[in-house]
Amino acid sequence: MKHSKLFCSYLYLHILAIAAQTIAFAYLPLIYRDKTQPPLHHMSTNPSLTSSSVDSTATAATMQPPLTKQPTAQPSIPRTFYRRQLPDTTISFSSPEGRKLFASSMASGGTRAFFSLIEQLQTQPEPAYCGLTTLVIVLNALAVDPRRSWKGPWRWYEESMLNCCVDLEKVKETGITFSTFACLAKCQGLDVNAVHGSNSTIDDFRRVVKETCSSSTSEDDQPTSFLVVSYTRKVIGQTGTGHFSPIGAYDEESDYVLVLDTARFKYGVHWIPLKLMFDALTPLDPDTGKSRGYIVLSYNGVSKDRKLGNGQLSHLPLSVLFESKMSKDYLRRTYKQYLMRSMNDDDGENINLSSVASFWTQNYTNNTFVWELIEPQLQPVDSYDIETVSSVRDLIKELIDLDLAKETKLQMPKTLFMTAKESSGFPGGECCTSSTCNTVQRLIKISPAEAIFVIYLASLPVDSRRDIVYRKQQPKASDVSDTVRQQLLAEASLISYALETCDLDI
Repeated sequence: MKHSKLFCSYLYLHILAIAAQTIAFAYLPLIYRDKTQPPLHHMSTNPSLTSSSVDSTATAATMQPPLTKQPTAQPSIPRTFYRRQLPDTTISFSSPEGRKLFASSMASGGTRAFFSLIEQLQTQPEPAYCGLTTLVIVLNALAVDPRRSWKGPWRWYEESMLNCCVDLEKVKETGITFSTFACLAKCQGLDVNAVHGSNSTIDDFRRVVKETCSSSTSEDDQPTSFLVVSYTRKVIGQTGTGHFSPIGAYDEESDYVLVLDTARFKYGVHWIPLKLMFDALTPLDPDTGKSRGYIVLSYNGVSKDRKLGNGQLSHLPLSVLFESKMSKDYLRRTYKQYLMRSMNDDDGENINLSSVASFWTQNYTNNTFVWELIEPQLQPVDSYDIETVSSVRDLIKELIDLDLAKETKLQMPKTLFMTAKESSGFPGGECCTSSTCNTVQRLIKISPAEAIFVIYLASLPVDSRRDIVYRKQQPKASDVSDTVRQQLLAEASLISYALETCDLDI
């Protein structure tokens, strides 16, 4: 009897297990069906859903076997690099042989540029920033005051300040060309002597290297010029294409130059034969169809050669009023074409304030259009610069009044003389966010009419703009110093230079 009860219990449990298994297999398709579909009982009871309107994946899901969990795909790890080994064509600066070359260079007086540059040497913050970082190193080595804050109360050059000829976001992807580098340097007030490798000889290059790297008669003199090379890495046996770097020293005995490579994450400072460096200057840049080359950057507060062949000043003071809008060469080219259509002769007599104002206001329908090209500088912090800004603006307003009196048909609307704050607009747009409004509050309060007048001066031949700035008819002529007039001419020259160079690389 006892065994019979045990057997019945065992049989009862076995039947329950079979029933549970049967139920589980019946409902597994419902558990693993496509969760994006509505519940099946909703589909069966909704009279509006016919067999043709139901997603076929729902029906198919009920016929699929139980889903198994797929292994999660591991994200691919991007390939990374830690530096590159220097090719045999170069000698590492820190190697025993490199140190011997440096000692030889010092003994022969070839390290004059080295110490000022090495104090400022830094690694480029972006892979394509070699040109910008090279220029920043030279500017700080030459002790050029950027006249704008870096951080806190400190004024110091860094890459984001170099936006007069380039779009910095584009530079992160493509870098800059030889002519753009020269434009950037000139806009910072440097004397620029740029020479394409194809237009030079190795003897010319060696002479320039000696002039910039060798000691002067007085060892106490700080260098006022530095040499920058724009070269093709492949010629040297390095990876990559075009690159900018300063030349820090020259060893006459071995005829080697010291390259202060800004891409220190890739190659450290190294020595290279001068002949090989010159060979690397001559290949054509595929982006411009011209060779790369070398550039001598100088700054000593005054220009040794005040005028270039085209009448442009070789040494341009920094702008205290404006900075160029980034990546606006297409707009400069459009304006140049407009000027060409407006002139009937080469004298530029048909370029007047009226025609310039018409273009930069889109026929007086958009008073803020001029800010697409340039924008006001940040308010200066130095008392001298504050006074200069005020004096230059007063001179501009006086000259505008004289032009308005001369051009009887020219009637500028009053709103054109209103600053961004007064007109509830701001450079580059009509509305502002909290961040842009904070920036606007720090800009020089200057009107579109004043900006248009400086562009008007920039559109004239050099002699014509000088005649206007030095007009004897000015009622307050005796109160305006030559320094203020020269600064206004410099403001026009900077814009004129940007207009002239906007299509060099096309």
